[in-house]
Amino acid sequence: MDPFTTLGLEPKLAISEEELRAAFREAGKRDHPDAGGTGEDFAKVQEAFAQLSRPSKRLRAWLAAKNLTGDERGAISPGLVDLFGKVGTVLQQADAVTKRRESALSALAKAMLEPAVQQTREALEAALDDVAASTAAEEAQFPAIESGAGDPWRTARDLAFLEKWQAELKSRFAALW
Repeated sequence: MDPFTTLGLEPKLAISEEELRAAFREAGKRDHPDAGGTGEDFAKVQEAFAQLSRPSKRLRAWLAAKNLTGDERGAISPGLVDLFGKVGTVLQQADAVTKRRESALSALAKAMLEPAVQQTREALEAALDDVAASTAAEEAQFPAIESGAGDPWRTARDLAFLEKWQAELKSRFAALW
């Protein structure tokens, strides 16, 4: 399935959230079961929207639409290796604080952990900000990739890792509430 075609979009990497949502609404009006479409058709529209909403998946869909092949597996950018170290440390810190909080038997013991919980939340927020900045930097390469410059497969790998780290950080943050 080509998500660009499904949503009636030109295959391009720079798609604003508003443009993507508008295309989803239009495709939904056409393919929703209440509008004469089928459940299967609408599921494809939802899948296309989900795919194009994630930068790594959008890049891979664009590469497929352009019939460009490359190495889907391989190294990530050196700068992300450093970020991985920071993300890993923060995730371990969050896991340790969560475990200590879960094993606290009294309200007093839990209250005494609040400073560590708050410090961990702040560390998770800072790591999320770093991941968001790195994601934006990767997405900033989209115009160059569309013009044939850069390594789109490395960018796709980098974005996939960033999306995974973002999900992990958000999950740990939610667990601390």
